Amino acid sequence: MAGPWNRTEGVLVAASLDPGAVADHLGRAGILARLEWYPGTEHLLSLAVLTDPDGAVGTAGGSEVLPGPELAALADDLGTAFEADVLMDGVHSGHEADRTVGDDDGSAAAAARPATAGEGGPEGGVPGVVEAEDTEHDARTVVLTPMPVHQVPLHATLLGRPVTVAEQAVGGESRRLVMTTGPGRELGVLGWESDAYPVLRLQVDAEDRTALLLPGPESDADDLDEGVALVSWAMRSRYVLPDDAAAPVRTLVEDLLGDGEDAAAFAAAVPGSDPVAVAASLGRPGAEGMAAFVVALGLPPAVADVLEGRAEPADLPGARTHEAEPLPRAAARSARLAFEGQAAATPPAKVAVRAGIVALGVLAVVAVVRAARRR
Repeated sequence: MAGPWNRTEGVLVAASLDPGAVADHLGRAGILARLEWYPGTEHLLSLAVLTDPDGAVGTAGGSEVLPGPELAALADDLGTAFEADVLMDGVHSGHEADRTVGDDDGSAAAAARPATAGEGGPEGGVPGVVEAEDTEHDARTVVLTPMPVHQVPLHATLLGRPVTVAEQAVGGESRRLVMTTGPGRELGVLGWESDAYPVLRLQVDAEDRTALLLPGPESDADDLDEGVALVSWAMRSRYVLPDDAAAPVRTLVEDLLGDGEDAAAFAAAVPGSDPVAVAASLGRPGAEGMAAFVVALGLPPAVADVLEGRAEPADLPGARTHEAEPLPRAAARSARLAFEGQAAATPPAKVAVRAGIVALGVLAVVAVVRAARRR
């Protein structure tokens, strides 16, 4: 089989697009691809294809994948056929191809950028990732994190709302479920200390259900850097693949154009999770898919109940809610929780020394909170 083959992504933007018509057009040309879109915003289509090192697009060739048209030629063809603005891996083409890539004018380049506040999910852009505070969309957010519990009062103060925390064992390791409700799709994306990673955020609002993984403090959700995994259960997907495609071709397409990489990242971030079940959950619809994802990670089904509004965060066993308080009071509460945790696990002779270390740590976090509130 020719190759090696890699995944190349792009976007089509037009006044009107029919995903089925685009899929049929690609299918007639033998192009192997995957389309993704939100119901109601079919004028914005995400497209993923196979490409070889020479920039040729993969096509169905019986029992193997064969090099087809150049990527630029495919972009030109789609732009002409659907009067669309097309951007694929830096190749900009279509009926408005004279636009400069990066122009913030509604072009494919602009549409491919992360969403700003109020633009996530089905309304356009990348779901679950925002650049500014969102005060319009009510969301229910659950974050699985190894963050020390004493940092939670400071998060409540930073967010200006109650934050509930519950202990959760995963694969023999202790993690925390940090839960919030209310306006803000940006909740759980920014503001974590280095010891909070990996951060796995689950979120439900009126338009979408998403899971976002930030594997380390270097992760930048605004740029979707490598390593960040994101899935939306509101998004629709369709493979362009012949019904009689040979097994090796089908496997290659599904492996490279599917959600396998994201599924593996999610499973690797949560000890004791079921990788096969995680992958399967990403292909199930809406609330069913998110509920299956929660179970596949080894989390109690009650987490899905909280996300779907059937239960409140405080209903989880052992949950404790911290109200938003003035910063000095939140810092004092944080120090007290840290001291209590150290005292329970440390011989008495070392408690005083540890308390001083904890106090310094809390002061460092307070400085971060103050800086965040000034932004």
